[in-house]
Amino acid sequence: MKSVKVPALELFLHEMIPLAKAMGVGVEVSDDRALVLTAPKEQNKNSLNTAFGGSLVALATLAGYGVVWELMKDETKAEKPVWHIVVKESRAAYRRPVLGDLRAICERPAQAAIAEFKDALARYGKAKLKLHASIIEDGNVAVDVQAAFVVSR
Repeated sequence: MKSVKVPALELFLHEMIPLAKAMGVGVEVSDDRALVLTAPKEQNKNSLNTAFGGSLVALATLAGYGVVWELMKDETKAEKPVWHIVVKESRAAYRRPVLGDLRAICERPAQAAIAEFKDALARYGKAKLKLHASIIEDGNVAVDVQAAFVVSR
């Protein structure tokens, strides 16, 4: 039997955000371009047998949270300060129903945005980062989520 390494982010989400575990959230990809989270439809369906809207926006929000968490994880290697990540605002646009498993993609912010974010964090101990995440099915955008995350000490 092959051993599978579970990403640190997935372990964190399941331990610290019980909803993520209940939804069956998994990390599919985490690279320089994006973070991709998945969740099975069976645990996230509604009475119409499509994905529940709350699960869709929750998965997209968790993808954005994960991008920020990974940025902060990199930051804490030296001093290990305690950071708190919260969603300040969020807007979702539902474009089409999701018939199968859920898949959220959160694009990584541009290097300039990351630099500005880290500068504000160092200067003020608090910073905001705006992110975009989408629920994609069969190459089509089903849900768009724009969210702002705030990190503070």
